[in-house]
Amino acid sequence: VYLSDPWHSPADAEVSDVIMTGLLLSSPPPSPPPRAPAVPLTSGTFKLSGSNELATGLTLSTSYSLSFTITPNMIQAGWGSIAHVTTDGNCCNYGQRSPAIWFIPNTRNLYVVDGHPSNGHDEVCSGSERPTLEKDITYLIEVVSDPDSTTLLVDGVTRCHDARADREVLHDVKVYFSDPWYSPADAEVSDVIMTGLLLSSPPPSPPPRAPA
Repeated sequence: VYLSDPWHSPADAEVSDVIMTGLLLSSPPPSPPPRAPAVPLTSGTFKLSGSNELATGLTLSTSYSLSFTITPNMIQAGWGSIAHVTTDGNCCNYGQRSPAIWFIPNTRNLYVVDGHPSNGHDEVCSGSERPTLEKDITYLIEVVSDPDSTTLLVDGVTRCHDARADREVLHDVKVYFSDPWYSPADAEVSDVIMTGLLLSSPPPSPPPRAPA
């Protein structure tokens, strides 16, 4: 604001009481959406069954975790679905397996996938890293997903760790135990908990205006 400007001769006059309205106050960038605390998705123990949707319409941040206890029973000939977190459908776009967990056919070896933008079906463990669970023993399974990695823990012990990159917030997420696309694993599950869910929040208010 000039009184007067650098490009012309000043007017021969005196001025006072210069006032402007409509100015916007500077404000910090909006805060990220608030995170929900750890969210229990079940109460009590249940036997895995196909198309068992525990939650829908969730928003998942770029750092999240899924944990549950599982007691395996009999080995099955085919893939045994345990858990499947998906934005829509089975495979293999980003968000369709975030994560997803099975027993490998004819074993109780865990097959754990946690996708990212460059590979929607990226296994967390491979080969001899895959944990084997024993019949009638209860285990705590945790899949911890950060922006740059995924970690699988069994009973609090890290069993495998794999790099990830370029994660994005996932919307309209569904959680299945087990999914509609594979036979359910023969097991009982309890204490299903997710972290990293984003709470819905209203759009940010416009910047505040300064008074005259």
